[in-house]
Amino acid sequence: MEGGSCYDPNTPLNHASVAMNLYYQAQGRHQRDCYFEGSGLITVIDPSYGCCKYQYRK
Repeated sequence: MEGGSCYDPNTPLNHASVAMNLYYQAQGRHQRDCYFEGSGLITVIDPSYGCCKYQYRK
């Protein structure tokens, strides 16, 4: 959402990353929920930055 904590940088890559993470978390964090036609990646480090805090657990 424009003006939100994860809006910047205002790039398609950043917005897709936020949306994909929200979907992955909401679906239960299964590997199959992060496929996205081969463009998803499960990270082992917290991807949060600045004021943008991703849902993340180890």
